[in-house]
Amino acid sequence: MGHQAHIGPTDAELAIAARAGDCGCLGLLLERHRARLYAAALRVLGYGPEAEDAVHDTFLIALKRIGDLEDPQAVVGWLHAVLHRCCLRQLRRGRREVLVAEIPDRPDERPGVEERLEKAALREWVWDALRKLPEPLQATAMLRYFGSYPSYEELAAILAIPIGTVRSRLSEAKRKLAEMLLETAGLVDSDARLRSLERRRFYEEVFRGLGRPGERERCLDHFAEDLHLVRGAAKPVFGRSFVAREVIEDAEAGVILEPQRILGAGQVVVIEGRFVNPPEDPFHCPPGVAFVVFQRNGKVGRLHIHLSPRPPRIDDD
Repeated sequence: MGHQAHIGPTDAELAIAARAGDCGCLGLLLERHRARLYAAALRVLGYGPEAEDAVHDTFLIALKRIGDLEDPQAVVGWLHAVLHRCCLRQLRRGRREVLVAEIPDRPDERPGVEERLEKAALREWVWDALRKLPEPLQATAMLRYFGSYPSYEELAAILAIPIGTVRSRLSEAKRKLAEMLLETAGLVDSDARLRSLERRRFYEEVFRGLGRPGERERCLDHFAEDLHLVRGAAKPVFGRSFVAREVIEDAEAGVILEPQRILGAGQVVVIEGRFVNPPEDPFHCPPGVAFVVFQRNGKVGRLHIHLSPRPPRIDDD
């Protein structure tokens, strides 16, 4: 008998296409090996949610790191190596989320998650998928995986929620993202990147305009009159007058707020910035600040402000 032709693309062909940014091929590759990956996780972790969590971790790490795969022929072994590392971390850490697990057999160059995604052709899919998550999950996932304040304690302080809620939201976000990767891969919103760039420019203009008297009122108008302002454990404040007062006081003191990172998905935007204090008052404001913006009808309806003793992590990811 003659050699039977292979039906459909090979694993290596799918890996090559995924490495070039084809999210549909990555989804097909992961769907093809999902059952075997899950079986391998069960052998290490036993029956329970931990095995499924490890598979979800593996999918999302593959989404971020498929561009690092040097040998497409070895993609199946690579996936199982990632899964094994995720399982081991689950065992060591007692079901703590492990999305940032390093890839085995590669030097640890410590690139940040955002840096890797910015270099990946799949980033549009990632942001489109984040946009489809419920808003609480959007905010938590963006801060944890793409922001500068990723610890559970910092997330709890920024979002004014218990640490247990942070953990449950991250677990749910991972599950939903993994499901979307399998179910809707390839259906990337072609306008996602354009919207992201427009949002970035808009908020850069808003926050820089707050320091200019001639533009301040126009920028403050972006905040709803009944703004719900959350500041960690402090009592929430309603109305934009508090923001206006703080902005004016800082500007009159010579403080400059420089946006450093702007992340957006749907109606949720995370802005990280650093305060530049005047030489005569170097401690007027803390070095760093994070804003979590929830938009409503084109206005900021809810705003979380977190003042940090350190500036955003930009160059040392």
